[in-house]
Amino acid sequence: MDKSHELHRRYCSLLYSYLLLLLSSILLVHVVVPKLVSGCHEEERQALLNLKHGGLRDPANRLSSWGSSSGTKDCCSWVGVGCNNTTRRVVKLDLRNANLDEYGQLVSNFSLGGKIDSSLIHLQYLTYLDLSGNDFGSMNNIAIPEFFGSFEHLEYLNISFAKFLGKIPRQLGNLSNLHTLDLGWNSFYLSVDHDLAWVSSLSSLHYLDLSLVDLSTAENWVQEINQLSVLRELHLTNCRLPKIDSPILRSFANLTATLNVLHLSYNVQLMAEPNSWLTNFSSLTHLYLSFTGLHGSMPPSIGNLTNLEVLDLSENSIYGPIPDSFGTNLCKLRILNLRLNTNISGWERYSTGSICLANSLQELYLDSNMLSSSTALFSTIGNLTSLKVLVLSKNYINGTFPRSLISNLCHLRILRLEKNSIRGMEPLPRCLSDSLEELDLSDNQLVGDLQVLLGEISNSKTLKKLYLSYNSLSGYIPYSSSSSTTGDGRILSYVLEELDLDGNKLSGHVILQNIGKFTNLVRLSISNNSLPILITEDVLSNLQRLENIDLSNNRLVWKVKSRTWLPPNITRIYLSLSQVGPNFPSWLQHHHRGISLLYMSNASISDDVPHWFWKAATGMVYLDLSDNQLRGYLPNNIGMSALYKLDISNNSLSGPIPEDFCMHENLARLDLSSNHFHGDIPDCWGKGGRNLYFIDLSNNNLLGDFPRSLGDLPYLAFLHMRNNSISGEISSTIKDVKNLVVLDLAYNKLSGVIPTWGTFGEQYLPYLRILSLRSNMIHGYIPSQISQLSSLQFLDLSYNMLSGDIPTSFGNFAAMMRVHDEPYGDLPFQCDQRGNCELMEDYVWMNLKGVELENSRNLGFMKHIDLSSNNLSGYIPEELTHLLGLHSLNLSSNSLKEGFPKKIGELKKLESLDLSKNKLSGEIPSSISNLNFLSKLNLSYNNLSGPIPTGFQLQTLNVDLSIYVGNDNLCGPPLLRKCSTNELPNNDKLGGAEKRGKEDEFEIIGLLISIALGFVVGFWGFYGFLIFKRPWRIWYYRFVDEMMDKVYVAFVVRVARLKRKFKKSAEI
Repeated sequence: MDKSHELHRRYCSLLYSYLLLLLSSILLVHVVVPKLVSGCHEEERQALLNLKHGGLRDPANRLSSWGSSSGTKDCCSWVGVGCNNTTRRVVKLDLRNANLDEYGQLVSNFSLGGKIDSSLIHLQYLTYLDLSGNDFGSMNNIAIPEFFGSFEHLEYLNISFAKFLGKIPRQLGNLSNLHTLDLGWNSFYLSVDHDLAWVSSLSSLHYLDLSLVDLSTAENWVQEINQLSVLRELHLTNCRLPKIDSPILRSFANLTATLNVLHLSYNVQLMAEPNSWLTNFSSLTHLYLSFTGLHGSMPPSIGNLTNLEVLDLSENSIYGPIPDSFGTNLCKLRILNLRLNTNISGWERYSTGSICLANSLQELYLDSNMLSSSTALFSTIGNLTSLKVLVLSKNYINGTFPRSLISNLCHLRILRLEKNSIRGMEPLPRCLSDSLEELDLSDNQLVGDLQVLLGEISNSKTLKKLYLSYNSLSGYIPYSSSSSTTGDGRILSYVLEELDLDGNKLSGHVILQNIGKFTNLVRLSISNNSLPILITEDVLSNLQRLENIDLSNNRLVWKVKSRTWLPPNITRIYLSLSQVGPNFPSWLQHHHRGISLLYMSNASISDDVPHWFWKAATGMVYLDLSDNQLRGYLPNNIGMSALYKLDISNNSLSGPIPEDFCMHENLARLDLSSNHFHGDIPDCWGKGGRNLYFIDLSNNNLLGDFPRSLGDLPYLAFLHMRNNSISGEISSTIKDVKNLVVLDLAYNKLSGVIPTWGTFGEQYLPYLRILSLRSNMIHGYIPSQISQLSSLQFLDLSYNMLSGDIPTSFGNFAAMMRVHDEPYGDLPFQCDQRGNCELMEDYVWMNLKGVELENSRNLGFMKHIDLSSNNLSGYIPEELTHLLGLHSLNLSSNSLKEGFPKKIGELKKLESLDLSKNKLSGEIPSSISNLNFLSKLNLSYNNLSGPIPTGFQLQTLNVDLSIYVGNDNLCGPPLLRKCSTNELPNNDKLGGAEKRGKEDEFEIIGLLISIALGFVVGFWGFYGFLIFKRPWRIWYYRFVDEMMDKVYVAFVVRVARLKRKFKKSAEI
């Protein structure tokens, strides 16, 4: 007993000693050591100071705490720096800029930029590095530093939205401990060197975002990413991924059990159908395949992804029924986005409440799907009782919108029904009175008194946004101080924040007075009502929260004596197509500091722009003063440091273009066209701001050489300089503008030769679609390398002094060889910091069929070659007939000789063909009759001979005999000269001239019969469908209405421009 007690005592003594030692060690580590290591390590502190002072730009002084003064020596206490509590080693560097403006753009004043000092490599214990949201590329060509690959302990690296340029360094593959890598949303100037082999080394990676990185040349990207066996999220949005087949995508086999999020949207040509390769991705919860080129029926394999919560198949060409598996297997699906597809059907199979989607689906987007008011659709949606967002916009829903559709949707917050054919609304269900926040009925066929309609929806106590624009509502807005009265006095709840009544027939004399009583309004839009709206000092005085007001295209009656008629919080003002002038509005001087958006185009202003306006509007982001008669000079210092878009086109401004535009860091779109600016174009682009993607200096009096510094604008996509007096040679630096889509230098005095710019194609200008050098003084040969511009589809080199042959390589223009039109193709997208993307669309002037036209929003449909009015010789290369997608070909006014291309009939898309005023000889090939879309033909003044081929389309052109004049040896209809036996083709010689004449008679009779039959079939085939197919009839009437509206608006704008031009001419 004593012995065991002794052993127990010794055991307890040892245990106490061990615990005491352990406590002492803990005390030593956590109390003594930190006191000994008082602050961060000196070499790391010095590395951070070198980063701050080694070329880093910090306009907002965010790093003010980084210094050597008293109290700030411990770098562990500096902003953005985190240290290990024990070792005091720097382990975290968080210098992200998360400050976004109201438009989703980063606030540049808070962005760090400039050089990243290499001394940062001394932070060897760094585990977290975040430089996102800064600007390291706009003013300097800063690439991702290679030494980032030396941080061997790094686990988190985020340099997204930081505007880095160049190649992604392979050294990043050394970061074997990395679990998060975000390189997304920098620019298309961030790319990889042929492959992603370095990615496969990141074996611990859970999150990978390469969105907006150019992966068009990345080989085996699927196989390399497949090596990341623990990857959970993969984001490859808008990476220009090449089209791949399903067997290749099956190489994702290693990711099927781990991947939760797959984002491949905005890769336009990625795939045709996501077939069986998706079946095994059992872990997927988020799948984004928007705008990836999908077409055909809905992929049934997606129905096997039982864990799916978010599915986005929008902006494709999917049609047909939804697979059964969607309703029975996708029981966790919360968001389903099918917008902008062709015709989704098969709703009847989901008309019962047994589908598991009924309890899970919260957001449903079916806009732009050609849906009609089918009972099956409505009953199906009525069973989705968990819905919070329902979007049925831009479909064929007609009649009165039934209350029964949404009677069970008591959680609905957003209901969008715009751009349908709805004529009325039944009262909203009472259960929505505590949930509905947004209702959009704009662009429908609502008629009658506005007060009655509002009575049907006024029982909603939570409605914050109401959109009723472009209907036929009349009357005025009623008001009552109660939030839920009954009878005719029912009105909108007092919580209303946004109200849109554009394009109706409202009574103007009381509209603003009653609206002024909705004191919580933040956004008010009543444009296009043609209202005589009385503007007084107190008309909006009660709307103290108002930030956004749109009074465009109304008849404004100004009774303003003071400058304070706008509420104090106003930031966005739309007054286009309204009578604001003739004087420049002086009230802007009082409100200018808070205004970020001012649209005042075509506002009848004929005045000098006051200097105070340019200096004081420091917060202006979007400014549009186009289509007025503004005069004066632009100041040397524009100010407006936040400016993102400036459009002052179609005015009478003069003087030189200020170099200050070069220094605006945020400026992305600059339009100074159609003014009287003169002098040299500034050659300082890229020294300050480098974010410009659109520059239009057309139709001015600009002189001097082509600016070399334009090659320093990495994001430039659209460059218009036509109709000036720019001289010198085209700078070779333009080859460095990788994103360039449109280059229009027509009607200048450029000389020299067309530059070869090294090697065309994938390396230089891979996305150039439009090249117009029309009417300059360019000479020499056409370089054969020009055909390597793989995206080029509009080439205008006319009215120059080019000589030599047409290169046979012209048959290799890849974009013109494609028969199918690609409206988007590789047009660049513009994405904000929230990841929202939209196409950067543009216009181009085209000389088609002898008429100069402005073509906009259809760049993907134009395939055109114009080499007319040069000194080209030789023959027309047969290789041109390889361009099967060509719409227009003009080779007139040259010295081309020999024969006509025999296979001209292969160009079945051709609409315009002009080969006049050359030295062509021989017969017109009979294959020309195959050009069924030909609407303009000119073969005059050549040496052509023989009979004119026949064909239905040619018959419609033969009414104009001038297209054959100057070819004395041509014969046959429609010419009076008959063909001799020797001139007839072999098949005609057998029967002689008499047989030919009889055949002509039969052809004429056959043509007349075909015309009659075509008229009858076409007329009743079209109108018969309209009579018996109600959805078609509604669509047709709506289409006609829309076209009439567009024609009317275009007519009004053109008339305004013509009046201004006539007035200018009269003044001159």
